[in-house]
Amino acid sequence: MSIFAKTMKKILISLCVSCIIYLSIALVLISLPIKRIYPEESLDFTVLKISDVSNVPVKESTFTARDNSDLFYRSIAGDTDITLVLLHGSGAEGKYLISLAAKLNTALNITVVIPDLRGHGESSLSNKGDVSYLGQFEHDLEDLYNHLVLKYSNPKMILGGHSSGGGLALKYGGNISAQFDAYILLAPYLGYKAPTVRPNSGGWVQVAKRRYAGLVMLNNITVTMFNDLPVLFFNRPKNIENPLHADNYSYRLNESYSPQDYVVNLQNNKKPILLLVGQNDEAFYADKFATIFNEYAKQTETTIISGLKHLDLISDQIAAELISAWIDKTFIHINNNQ
Repeated sequence: MSIFAKTMKKILISLCVSCIIYLSIALVLISLPIKRIYPEESLDFTVLKISDVSNVPVKESTFTARDNSDLFYRSIAGDTDITLVLLHGSGAEGKYLISLAAKLNTALNITVVIPDLRGHGESSLSNKGDVSYLGQFEHDLEDLYNHLVLKYSNPKMILGGHSSGGGLALKYGGNISAQFDAYILLAPYLGYKAPTVRPNSGGWVQVAKRRYAGLVMLNNITVTMFNDLPVLFFNRPKNIENPLHADNYSYRLNESYSPQDYVVNLQNNKKPILLLVGQNDEAFYADKFATIFNEYAKQTETTIISGLKHLDLISDQIAAELISAWIDKTFIHINNNQ
């Protein structure tokens, strides 16, 4: 055997051994048991105001996504050509946003659509806390957009969201082919690397870090067969548990929901953006949002609302008025430039 052949053999053996070690480490990491932790500190659910919405003219509908799944959404119809899509936060479903939607509908006569994202609420299908593949939320939002454009005869479209829903709106808006005309981010989750995020989102989430690391390793070599494993768990008070709430997220749902690079997402988004956050937000550092958005998305109008926490932001009258005024001003500007 030639020296070259011997050298190549050694290299191949070394590579095989390295691959086996790499794969073994990843498989061990995803197999380690996870102990649930329930810290005393979490989001303050006592401030979450669930108003009586029995008199709100909410219509329940579905749209068909590209995989032929029927996904659920609520809507309040208006008579203008403006439609706002509002995305709920992590572990939740869209019902808690109805009160805000009703206020905006009354103030502006706009249509407001609240989808239950795939894996949540009435769109849980058979896999609560899971999706079918990485990036499926963005496909679902594109399919919902196309459905609404046809239904409402090519309206002006706004994408908004609260918490992780705001993060998904940010992520989707960072796609240069995104079709929405403007974005409303209510205490948005910018991703775990963002300086705005408190440790474990203020106690709201528990991340299975070793399992997560192992799944990242496997995905780096295109091994995706374990992406349905849960990696994120929620610290929700037992008195507000609901069968429609998700207790945990799979790796592929969490990766699909969260921005992977908020800087790129913001730099790619040239549309008008409104950002609202409560001064006393337990999940995020409210005072750090302005610096980020001023640097990467100067078109953003940012307001920190005194006295508010993470969950009462969406029921606050001042927040609703700020949103209404911004929509009115923004779409007058858009119409004047078309």
